[in-house]
Amino acid sequence: MWVPMKDPSIKIFNTAKRSDIREDSVSNRTPSHIKPGKVADPYKVFMPEKLLDPHRLFGGSYGLCSYRLYSFQATKIFMIDVLVHTVGLYFFAKGFLLSRRVLEKSSACSRPLLPGFPRYESPHLQSTQSGCWMPRSFDKAVVLSGKDAYQPFHNALTILHEKATQEPQNAVLFPFIADPPTTTLQRLKGLTTGTLPTFIEAGANFAGSALLEDNLVTQLQNAGKRLDSFLVADLHTVDQGVEEHLIPLINHHQDEWDVIFGHFLGVDHVGHRFGPAHPEMSKKLKDMDRVITDVVNSIDENTLLVVLGDHGMDKHGNHGGETENEVQATLWMYTQRRYFGHLLVHPQELASYLNKSAVYQIDIVPTLSLLLGIPIPFNSLGSPIKEAFLGAAGDNWGQLVRAYMLSFAQIERFHQEYSIAEENARHAEEHNHTNFLRYIPGEELDFQDQEILKTLYHELCDYQGKILQRYKSIWVQFNMAHIIEGLVILLSGAVALLLRVCAWDQCNLIPSASSRTIKMGTAAFIAIYLIHIAIVKPEKSRMSDGVIVGATMSSITLFICQFHLFGMIRVSTKSQMPTSWDIMAIALTILLSIGFASNSYTVWENQTVLTFLATFGICTILMSNRTLDRRKNMLGALLSISFMVLVRMVSLSPYCREEQLPSCVTTYHRLGNTMGWRLLIPYLIAILIPMATRIAFGSDLISQDLGVWAWFHIGMPMALCFNTVYWSLDSANRIGWLEGRHSNMLSKWLHIFFSQSTLVIAIAGSGMALTSKWTTIMNPVRYNMIITTFVLVISIWVSSPMGGGSLSILYFQILSLRKLLNHSRNYTIGPTIAAFLGTLHFFSTGHNAILSSIQWEAAYILSHDLSYPWSPLLVILNTFAGPIVAAFLIPLIITRDGNTRGMHPVAKSYAIHVLVYSVWALSAAVWASVLRRHLMLYAIFCPRFLMAGALLLIIDVIAIIISLITAVNTK
Repeated sequence: MWVPMKDPSIKIFNTAKRSDIREDSVSNRTPSHIKPGKVADPYKVFMPEKLLDPHRLFGGSYGLCSYRLYSFQATKIFMIDVLVHTVGLYFFAKGFLLSRRVLEKSSACSRPLLPGFPRYESPHLQSTQSGCWMPRSFDKAVVLSGKDAYQPFHNALTILHEKATQEPQNAVLFPFIADPPTTTLQRLKGLTTGTLPTFIEAGANFAGSALLEDNLVTQLQNAGKRLDSFLVADLHTVDQGVEEHLIPLINHHQDEWDVIFGHFLGVDHVGHRFGPAHPEMSKKLKDMDRVITDVVNSIDENTLLVVLGDHGMDKHGNHGGETENEVQATLWMYTQRRYFGHLLVHPQELASYLNKSAVYQIDIVPTLSLLLGIPIPFNSLGSPIKEAFLGAAGDNWGQLVRAYMLSFAQIERFHQEYSIAEENARHAEEHNHTNFLRYIPGEELDFQDQEILKTLYHELCDYQGKILQRYKSIWVQFNMAHIIEGLVILLSGAVALLLRVCAWDQCNLIPSASSRTIKMGTAAFIAIYLIHIAIVKPEKSRMSDGVIVGATMSSITLFICQFHLFGMIRVSTKSQMPTSWDIMAIALTILLSIGFASNSYTVWENQTVLTFLATFGICTILMSNRTLDRRKNMLGALLSISFMVLVRMVSLSPYCREEQLPSCVTTYHRLGNTMGWRLLIPYLIAILIPMATRIAFGSDLISQDLGVWAWFHIGMPMALCFNTVYWSLDSANRIGWLEGRHSNMLSKWLHIFFSQSTLVIAIAGSGMALTSKWTTIMNPVRYNMIITTFVLVISIWVSSPMGGGSLSILYFQILSLRKLLNHSRNYTIGPTIAAFLGTLHFFSTGHNAILSSIQWEAAYILSHDLSYPWSPLLVILNTFAGPIVAAFLIPLIITRDGNTRGMHPVAKSYAIHVLVYSVWALSAAVWASVLRRHLMLYAIFCPRFLMAGALLLIIDVIAIIISLITAVNTK
């Protein structure tokens, strides 16, 4: 639809030169060519005809503004925004999120460890038959790893503690400490390479098929070891999996394997779904106890059994690495012969186990390598576990010191190579202070003198501690040049978007650039590229980085300079001063941004957002009394009160983080695991959402369009009903109503059927409603209703019943907000409050700005196995369902009843919505960089920045989707 320039909704700004304007051309007198009795065109009265040249005003739009063209231009602006934000976040993360250089070198039997060291090496140095570097102690090994499972205080898993106390020379039990972050992939990397994780690797939890570093598995393969592995991923088939794989392999196929790796996921699934205190956890631990007992009875004296957990879990079953329970697991080693030694009298009580010195997870790598007679992986920083080399009598100091010398010689070789790779003078200078060779005696070492061996052992322990602390400090070095570049790009992007929002009402959003503007952009590119080269060391960056930074900043410069934005803003502010709603939107956004400077405000962000929304509700009550219509005043007051009541309702089921204890009590999981709530909430959702939609949009739902009618009267209610059945089956499964093998199989099939059916019905129903074949009359309100309700149904489907209830309340709040702002001409407060509502419901759906709150079970909603890319997308949708639904609901807030003018206000509102999130992301990045040495950096500030950055990109993508769909479907 084409709209003439006289439409007062389109403001025209003077972009001509001052020399083109004469004082008499803008006189307030009625022009002489207007005859008496005729109505003068206000545009021609107050503006000279020369300025009405359409090429000057709209870059060749010929005085007409197409909403289709307008939407396409808005899409281009949002695409520019997402590119700018991506580049800014990339460079900030590159300098802020810690990473380490990966050395691709590998250890080998035939390679001497260090010059001058061979006189202390074993005569078996180059022998792969009897052992590499030192004689192997075991021919075979069975390694069973699991999730969070093997805490000895569970009465259900008793064999670990019983064997360790009753047969101390056959079994040893340790607290097993993981270095955070404790995501699964990072822990498996640490358990195979022996190196420390860094924060930036935690995001790779879904893509870990390739391990490029030298690792334990590669060394076993190089030594000719035959490996077998299997995965038991289902919650109810641990026994079945063991019967089919592990026990027969040990008993009847001895010649087919040297090392078996078994990775059990059943306990992890129980932890995520039910929590560690649920009876199902005790049942699974009893299953594991029976499995381990069977393995103990099956192995021979030349086989080592290792049982370990890769991480712990908190009381809700999550694991990110923020608390002690999340980083502590258990290591248990067992052999049929008397082998393990102890420096102290072996503890006989469980309390003594808890006080026993802990073993770091990286220590298992050199221990298993030397016990199995293979080289220690090149990047390993761990030290051998002393109980595995002291001998059964506890006095074999010669073997222990030899193992430590071999391990630390490998550490020193890694140390030397890393120093060369870094090419850092300060790094090399510090290397001299930790030189390994100064710990080695100049003369031949007497391995019979235990006092000398004990002294050397303690010195080597001291050396390893220094090296480990050194690399922990090296891998927390921030690249300030990249951090500053990222912050500058984010700030420039936010400023450019702010200027664009202020001048949004002109028709042509992206006019053509003049030659002068292009020259300025080129000069900016060259200058910024040279600055990048000057401040960033060549070995720390690539040439492409400078090109990306220069191109991004020059694009922002072009974007700003090709408009006479400051002049437009000056005209805009004179014609329309900021309202009280504008001031409130700005104040709330800035206040929340300032709060990111405080760890307390960041920890209690959910309560801060709750307070801001309650304040907005009070303001709407006060504003509702300004009209003379008592009925409207009463309706506004009731809507405001209902909005505040709903805000308070979602705050009743928080997910508390450790820093909030004991002032906060987590009720989200407690209510979510209560069968009454789990069964009731999905049914209420299926009833109330269609009902509320009919009440709010009754006239728009009653139409002759088959597609629209079918979606709102059949498709959406049916999808919600199938979702209800799905979660009812899940609840029945939790309380054990479907016991038995055949019932379990039927339950699995029905789970998948109803889950996939919900998705298919939602896609088919909404797609039919949006198709022109089925829909002939499509106004903006109806069009937005279809899109937003589809997103709402999908988000409820991927969330738990408690999360779905929270999202339903969000929908009701948006409907209340729409009615409250229905007669307002302000388009700023709506998208701003939507951002706050999205943030509130991020917390109320069981999430927080910590890694451990990620609900990984959402990856299995479509199938029982991981499927790429759907599983990661489901987890993302589950995590950010609140902000995503709030963003998609913005058109319902902005599109007024009876509005047929198109999508012009919606595009501007999305720009404001993106601007709010960009300010929050910029603030989180600024304060995280300022507080980079803060004690709680990785517990509080870094996760909040990751959340802000992810949300910003997601909102950018949603703005692109809405504006693009609008451009395609606008007539």
